[in-house]
Amino acid sequence: MKILLATLAACLLAGCGSHMDQTPASNNTSEQLSLIPYPESVMRMPGTLVLNKVVHVETADGTETSALALKRLLNTLDITRDTSASTQIQLYLVDEPALGDEGYRLDVDQQIILSANTDTGLFYAVQTLSQLLPSQVQANYELPNLSITDSPAFSWRGNMLDVARSFLPVAYVKAHIDRMARFKLNRLHLHLSDDQGWRVEIAGYPKLTEIGGASAVKGGRSGFYTQAEIRELVSYGQARNVTLVPEIDLPGHTQAAIASYNELACDDVTNLAPYNGLEVGFSKLCLTDPDTIYPFVQDVLSEIVKLFPSEYIHIGGDEIKDPLYPEFIARATRMVSDLGRTAIAWEEGSVADNDPDVLLQLWNDQYDIQPALDRGHQLILSPCSYSYFDHGNYQGQPDTYDWCRKEGVPLARAYQLNPQDFEQVMGVESAMWSELVHSDNAADNRLWPRVAVTAELGWSREDDRNYQEFLARLNALRPMLDAMGIEYYREPQLGW
Repeated sequence: MKILLATLAACLLAGCGSHMDQTPASNNTSEQLSLIPYPESVMRMPGTLVLNKVVHVETADGTETSALALKRLLNTLDITRDTSASTQIQLYLVDEPALGDEGYRLDVDQQIILSANTDTGLFYAVQTLSQLLPSQVQANYELPNLSITDSPAFSWRGNMLDVARSFLPVAYVKAHIDRMARFKLNRLHLHLSDDQGWRVEIAGYPKLTEIGGASAVKGGRSGFYTQAEIRELVSYGQARNVTLVPEIDLPGHTQAAIASYNELACDDVTNLAPYNGLEVGFSKLCLTDPDTIYPFVQDVLSEIVKLFPSEYIHIGGDEIKDPLYPEFIARATRMVSDLGRTAIAWEEGSVADNDPDVLLQLWNDQYDIQPALDRGHQLILSPCSYSYFDHGNYQGQPDTYDWCRKEGVPLARAYQLNPQDFEQVMGVESAMWSELVHSDNAADNRLWPRVAVTAELGWSREDDRNYQEFLARLNALRPMLDAMGIEYYREPQLGW
């Protein structure tokens, strides 16, 4: 099937492929549980389990991450652990190929039994349990008797934070990781370098952060992450099954690097200063000087892979015109491969002679990606008219973009993206560019509740997605968003 996004848009407008008015066929219940993303299979049984303030927890060996997540959940709800308690919560490792690496089963009857093939699957079972429970401490907790069997539709369920234009502090990134994990998102893509700033310490090039880390978009925040802070964030994410995926944007969007090391620009370039504007597409490494730029790229990527254990390393590659661009992208992706990782590039990088395992991130709704698919590439879906959350929650929202879609990207529009309409999809990822996002509260407003859509699109099957039911579930989870301290956009469709 050819991927023509214009056809897709027309299809969506006409309502084809939409399941908004259908009851999910795989769920044997007339009343949906307040869960996002919605599970693959839910069976409700008569009765409830009253969970008192004392439980007996049993965990299998090899379940450290899920056991810690369960401990955090119980502590939040002031539930203590005692081996003499009548109610048990059990974490089991099983061998059931149908569950895969991230699937799980959650059974509630006289006890609460969580089972999965992996610690990761059990972690997601704990997240489902957390959504079934209240967000505030109560005298006791009542759970419906049920059996949930669940696994994700896609392995890549991501969100991108642009920390290059306007910096986000470590504390915010940690909070965002916690919020992502609650919704079973598993990839945090950090856009670490751009024209306006360089945000990661590179030991071999200290001026990248001395100069590039001191700049930001006008009105935004400067700063950078030390290598120790990166390791701290990586470890924090690992404990919540969120992989941090670094992006160093190359060979364009490089003014912060050029301002730090002028020799990276060609001799005829006169703009060598830090930049705080909004325009793009004006800066690039000097591709006619390979003896200067390729050692720099090699050195930076070598340090990046030591800091980030992610299987995938993003090299950017967007919004640049240069006859040597395809050659650069091919060389950069092979550098990543030689370092033992796999490269990601924005879809423009598909013009290069890349190995088929290079992932392509599709942001341009109108880009003809079919030739790249024919060569075997897989996609991360981030089409801007559905997934760019720097665009307004509504048309005309102040301090938001509308260059991709003049109506903005309202919640309903974000939910209309159907990943199953595309071929060779590894997953979905929403993005928040920060040219106009200069505070933690503004970031929350742009991200939430729309990131919950990303979670549902990445996990739930097409037949299990229903927008009206999603709204009802999201509304019921508002106390959880409040408990996590999210300064979300008050969506009128939800009456917030």
